[in-house]
Amino acid sequence: MANKNLRFVLISPEASIFDGDVKYVGLPTADGEIGIMADHLPLVTIISSGVISVKDASGKEHLLSTGGGFIEIKNNIARAFVQSAEFADSIDEQRAIAAVKQAKEIMDSVEDEISLADASSILERNIARIKTIERKKKYRNVH
Repeated sequence: MANKNLRFVLISPEASIFDGDVKYVGLPTADGEIGIMADHLPLVTIISSGVISVKDASGKEHLLSTGGGFIEIKNNIARAFVQSAEFADSIDEQRAIAAVKQAKEIMDSVEDEISLADASSILERNIARIKTIERKKKYRNVH
């Protein structure tokens, strides 16, 4: 069964981000990263903000930043529904760094809970973007 693939579908409110056969999917959760391969037991779980790693059927790795969501795994199909997702190649590192700095400044100065929650969400999403870029750089240097 080592050559068997899993179908992975990644959907955000804006678009279908990924839909194809894969060998492996790594997802961030509140308890750490989980790995999904063919014949995974049925599961529904929360996806945290962070890095999604996908090894497609040809063996190529794709890294994506996500803002969190949930995934359902059943019958060799993994369907992930996320708030946001973007491939590492499309992330502007300097913009993400600036957004982290700005979100931290806002969090230090706001007094209402809604503004704090908004800034916290921006911070979390951009930290995930930076982690995705760093992981891609590390991966590139190893291979």
